[in-house]
Amino acid sequence: MKTVSVVAVYDVSCPSCSEIARELPELLRVPVTVRSCRDPELPASVPAAVRRCGTPALGTVRPDGSVRWWTGLTGAVGVLPVVRPGAAREAVALLWSAFRTPRH
Repeated sequence: MKTVSVVAVYDVSCPSCSEIARELPELLRVPVTVRSCRDPELPASVPAAVRRCGTPALGTVRPDGSVRWWTGLTGAVGVLPVVRPGAAREAVALLWSAFRTPRH
C-alpha cells in the first residue's frame, strides 16, 4: 500500500537514533514527522505510536490514515519505497552507520 508520510519516534539520548531522525527527512520523498519518545504530547498527537523508548520506530502512514509501525532497524524496509531518487547511497550509509553502532 502507498506511503503518504512517515512518523519517526526516537530517543534523544541515543546519538545514532538522533542522527537518523535528523537526516531522514532529507532522504525521503514524503513528509516526515520526527517526535521524541519522551515527548509528553506524543500519545495525543500520534495515538498509535510505539512509545517505548528502548527501541526507535518508524511509522509508514497510508492514504486511509492507518499506520504500519517498524521498530528498530527494520524501519529501513518500511521506508525503502519512499527514498528519494538519488538518495539511495546516503540512505545505505546512514543504515550502515546504525548497524555498526553498539546496542546495549
